[in-house]
Amino acid sequence: MKLWSLLGNSQRLDGGAMFGNAPRAVWQKWIAPDADNGIPLACRCLLAEDLDGRTVLFETGIGAFFEPKLRARYGVLEDRHVLLDSLAAAGFSHEDIDVVVLSHLHFDHAGGLLAAWSEGDAPSLLFPNATFVVGARHWARAVEPHPRDRASFIP
Repeated sequence: MKLWSLLGNSQRLDGGAMFGNAPRAVWQKWIAPDADNGIPLACRCLLAEDLDGRTVLFETGIGAFFEPKLRARYGVLEDRHVLLDSLAAAGFSHEDIDVVVLSHLHFDHAGGLLAAWSEGDAPSLLFPNATFVVGARHWARAVEPHPRDRASFIP
């Protein structure tokens, strides 16, 4: 089996939101925020080749599915689909993936399942040859989200 750590799209999000109930004076020792309190976040994915004869992608990151206004709101830095570039650099395309495993279905983990936003185009699913795997409880949460994280799911 061969493994790759692949870079997906990156974000800058509010450090306070990321560290929860910890005060800025504590978490800024780990990572310095910018003037807007934003911190850099990478969406990395794991690619496994020949995992029981399959090519398996673990997570897809946030991707580039947001239209420009929402991309800016959620701090997505790139307008292209970085994961697709990373797959290509490793010698793969999204059509080569047999299985996509997702920890859960928040858009920062599953947004990379969708093609990059394009004016006037409906969202389209990538990885046409893949079986998608997510835990039953996480699927149920996405189908009927809690009000606290409803905005974290892509309709």
